Amino acid sequence: MVIEHGSLGGIHLDDLQAWARAKMQRRPDFVIGDDYLRRWWIVPRNEGCNVYLHEILHSDDNRALHDHPWDNTSYVIDGVYIEITPAGSFYRGAGSIVTRRATDAHRLVVPPGGRAVSLFMTGPKLREWGFHCPQGWRQWQDFVDARDAGQVGRGCGE
Repeated sequence: MVIEHGSLGGIHLDDLQAWARAKMQRRPDFVIGDDYLRRWWIVPRNEGCNVYLHEILHSDDNRALHDHPWDNTSYVIDGVYIEITPAGSFYRGAGSIVTRRATDAHRLVVPPGGRAVSLFMTGPKLREWGFHCPQGWRQWQDFVDARDAGQVGRGCGE
């Protein structure tokens, strides 16, 4: 489903963009990597449902697709990214909504000099998450840097 500068449930995209800008005036609650992704908790972290405001500043590592620990939905509020999946590449601009199962592999590509802001909503944790390497699935702790989970570590073993 894509809502291009229309409304979703009576909330206009322009209003969501203004809301996101206001939320992002404070420090992020969590920063992943070297300012790769900034996260603000909209619904405080809990076991049932999380709602995050994400500012995605850089593309995901291009060595492997990743999955998530929960089923999730992304609503792109501002900016754009390309989502790479085993089924192909998909443009996700402001107003785009995508729902994924926890096991769905993907990777986000942010255009050079660009960024994307999204509302990222999760269900309860279902599993550990990881990366889909040519040699098979690797749990995230075996892929990332043990000292900083936002940095690439061993990767797929290249």
